[in-house]
Amino acid sequence: MWRSMSATDTYRVKEVFFSLQGEGFHTGKTAVFVRFAGCNLRCPFCDTDFTGGETVTREAIVRQALAVLPSDVSAERMLLVLTGGEPSLQADDALVDALHEKGFYVAIETNGTHTLPDGIDWITCSPKDAPVVLTRADELKVVYRGQDVEPLYDVVEAQHHFLQPCDMSMMPGAPQKDNLQETIAYILTHPRWRLSIQMHKTANIR
Repeated sequence: MWRSMSATDTYRVKEVFFSLQGEGFHTGKTAVFVRFAGCNLRCPFCDTDFTGGETVTREAIVRQALAVLPSDVSAERMLLVLTGGEPSLQADDALVDALHEKGFYVAIETNGTHTLPDGIDWITCSPKDAPVVLTRADELKVVYRGQDVEPLYDVVEAQHHFLQPCDMSMMPGAPQKDNLQETIAYILTHPRWRLSIQMHKTANIR
């Protein structure tokens, strides 16, 4: 997958792939995903394998992001999502600048526990059970497990607010697959939130 190159700055990356965004505001859009390995949280409901990965250079990430695009698809304004794990542990200004140089529209999906590089075009903050240091994002996307989410509405200033049912299948002994109906019921009585469904799971895509 990767060619080794000598450089000072390296990153631990799990995978780079091209698919459709399955959650939140950009649901259904084509996107390149750069999944970083590692996370500072261990959420019992996490549905992502962010372990392992390879240590690669900035140049290798950019090259692979271009390589996964179909031959007739341009990187110009293509959505590129920095995800994980927790991408804020590794993503930096130099990587964002390098991706911008190729024309990518750079988004990040973060738990909000660390500051972010400058210049990111779209910030999705998905707080978990940890203090949030971000005060602004483009969208706030909360995995709903019946917790009190209203304080988050004011902690993180955002234009778009999503509640996403929790994938209970990741939690041993859970009595149900998800809490979709509970999430819908909450939104019906708190209409400033919108529903986010994990479309990539129902469509059986990455």
